[in-house]
Amino acid sequence: MTDLEQHVEAPGRAELVKQVRAKIDELGITYVYFQFISVTGRIVGKGIPADHWETVAQKGFQLVYGSTANLFVDRHGDYIGYGPE
Repeated sequence: MTDLEQHVEAPGRAELVKQVRAKIDELGITYVYFQFISVTGRIVGKGIPADHWETVAQKGFQLVYGSTANLFVDRHGDYIGYGPE
């Protein structure tokens, strides 16, 4: 089991996820914005409908690789840092 899997399956975490859901509902939150720091220190994020809270808490959310490593293109329009896969 990976460290991330251990964290997601940690004792008591499921109850905390339920508590956050209760607070989301109590406050009428409809959209959650997740922020993090890119490899180069840039603040980036992704907004997700609050209805998806439990799924995001369990599985995370998908991002374009360039959002964590800063996507750049050269003067020819080719990606710098990784391929098109």
